Amino acid sequence: MSSKVIFNELFTKKILKIELNNLSKKNALSLEMLTVMASKLSQNNYIKKFRCIVITGTKKSAFSSGADLDDIKKLIASQKIDFYHKKMDYLLKVITKLEIPIISVIRSHCFGAGFIIAMHSDIIIAAESSSFCIPASKLNIQIPKKQILYLLTKINKGFFKDIILTSRKFTASEAYFQNVINAYVKDEELDNFADNYFNQIVNKEKKINTFYLNLLRN
Repeated sequence: MSSKVIFNELFTKKILKIELNNLSKKNALSLEMLTVMASKLSQNNYIKKFRCIVITGTKKSAFSSGADLDDIKKLIASQKIDFYHKKMDYLLKVITKLEIPIISVIRSHCFGAGFIIAMHSDIIIAAESSSFCIPASKLNIQIPKKQILYLLTKINKGFFKDIILTSRKFTASEAYFQNVINAYVKDEELDNFADNYFNQIVNKEKKINTFYLNLLRN
């Protein structure tokens, strides 16, 4: 199993914490990392014991700088960029079928593929200094239509046009006021805030969270 993705069980095994660990590339998402996450999250008998899943960067690192550009360049050169998109699509499909809350905890960068994964979470909590970006147009990459349509269910259309066409970075404050994220707090307060948040979720009956998720995700 890839050391670039770490799986930890927290809160007496009520939470599965997925830590992105490609530190030399600011947690850029390689094909291998997408495969490992999809495989783990597809193990229903393993996943069903948890009440919540948390995705974050390991050791208080960046959430993700986006797709691993080394993989992307190789796929473009061989005219197989759709292979990355298919890997992403499969992981996103697995994520959306999970019947427990998914929380992304963001520090530093949340770009590109990382941003898309975060937007498939139920809750996004960010450090105040975090920045967000979808650089696809700047990189001349076409995000699959299915992913774009999903993002439009989560992001105001006018704001989405702004960030996708310009590829500009935006702050946690702007993301919050555009309803892209649920909360942002001072960097030094993020751990305590997140732990308290997790505690409020995992102390609920699992069935009631599943009931509301099934209603609210549709």
